[in-house]
Amino acid sequence: MPDKITLIAYGSLKNETGLGLRGEQVQPIGHRQPLCQFLETIGVPGNRIQLAMINHRAAGLDTMVGAGDRVALFPREYPIFVDWHTYRRTKV
Repeated sequence: MPDKITLIAYGSLKNETGLGLRGEQVQPIGHRQPLCQFLETIGVPGNRIQLAMINHRAAGLDTMVGAGDRVALFPREYPIFVDWHTYRRTKV
């Protein structure tokens, strides 16, 4: 049985990822890989992502994801008032 991650999508990304109204499901992932590569496998272009969070922390598209991770995706139309990626790096 392949390893899995929990994928949560918001806004228009619910439909693009096929998650529907609930917006969350478990997705198979064969090995650790950059988030951008995982997004390709589920058919979501990286330029559609306003904010990605891995295990409740803002992450870039080059961040590695693997089994057991929780990936939340926010689309460009979501208003984000802080540059979360920079903010988290300076506050951690």
